[in-house]
Amino acid sequence: MSTKTTLGIFGLGTVGTGVVDLLRDNPQFDIRAISVRDRAKQRDFDFSEFEMNQDPFKLADDPTIEILVEVAGGIDPAYEVVKRAIINGKHIVTANKEMIAKHGPELFALANQHKVTIFFEAAVGGGIPLISTLQRGLQANKVSRVAGIVNGTTNYILTKMEREQKSFADALAEAQAAGFAEADPSDDILGRDVVYKITILSSLAFQAPIEVEKIYRQGITEITDLDIKLAREFGYRIKMIGLAQRGENPGNSDALDVRVHPMLVPLTHPLAGVDGVNNAIFISGSAVGEIMLMGPGAGRYPTASAVVGDVINIASAIKLPDFAQYFQLPISSNVSQVMPIDESENGYYIRLETHDSPGVIGHLGSAFGNHGVSLHSFTQRGVTEDGTATIVLLTHRVKEKQLQAALKEITDNPTTKQIGVVLRVLS
Repeated sequence: MSTKTTLGIFGLGTVGTGVVDLLRDNPQFDIRAISVRDRAKQRDFDFSEFEMNQDPFKLADDPTIEILVEVAGGIDPAYEVVKRAIINGKHIVTANKEMIAKHGPELFALANQHKVTIFFEAAVGGGIPLISTLQRGLQANKVSRVAGIVNGTTNYILTKMEREQKSFADALAEAQAAGFAEADPSDDILGRDVVYKITILSSLAFQAPIEVEKIYRQGITEITDLDIKLAREFGYRIKMIGLAQRGENPGNSDALDVRVHPMLVPLTHPLAGVDGVNNAIFISGSAVGEIMLMGPGAGRYPTASAVVGDVINIASAIKLPDFAQYFQLPISSNVSQVMPIDESENGYYIRLETHDSPGVIGHLGSAFGNHGVSLHSFTQRGVTEDGTATIVLLTHRVKEKQLQAALKEITDNPTTKQIGVVLRVLS
């Protein structure tokens, strides 16, 4: 009788090939079958030694498979395949951030019901042991904030824009050429990828699920090389940040402040030094204080490392009676409210274009003053031939709804041409 742990692997893309490569010579495991969408696709490795099929439900139904490794991504068909595998008594290892963000609570409950477990270390932060740190390493802490750079593509683009004075379009094209950005990069540059990841991190940090659709999201597409340059002059670097913290809204003390948007990060903050495709998460805990985890956030082997680590963890415990109950997540079934962005409080960076005419500065000052917005810094950058002046302001901390009211008044003023970008400052 074989003592090997039997695996079925669904997906043979970048991460899937890395997983198979790391596991194929490990005597502890037997890869029974691999399910792929396209068997004819050229791959870096020879997979002819494995049974291949195009129907992932065969893996979910195969009684000889103990662990289903899902590295195909997306919702359809991964969600239904994973559900069927759980019902059939299989443990799950997944790298699927979208599925865990949207359907995690339901899948965890189903796994508990069928006495199996779901591990998902690779869903956030690539090779950084982030999930296990929040799930087990920081159990003695009441976490107050999780903030971080969890998308390597946007961090690479912003780093290129700063270091090499590239435009956004040129930096994106380089990221695509280097394989760091997809042909359709919208999930990355519009922030959806970070939304999925911060949903997962928030659920673990605050032990309550949140709804993906409730999270405020702003991408990086409006940021120019001028913004990068001026932020640096003001003492900041611009980073795409996923933020989850306990809300400060006295009307609803249980609501969480969870959002995804680019932020000006002070040069003195550890996150400011995270460059290229690296990821980093900054966690504030009641006992541990502040810690930061940093490392490669994507790529074949960093992500495959996290997947295989989960597989080994399950395999080491799978023979023990009732082991799955020890890995049940302490996440409440009650969905946590997400604080509206209007109630958040931030400092702001604002770049706007106005007519170069007398009284413009006075109009701006009045509009901000009318709504209780205090200015921290102010600079004007040249005037174009058509008489357009670029003005950049930094504000002190203020409620978002006050700032938006001031910006509406400014937009309605005939001297304003456009508000180019509004970014928040990480405090």
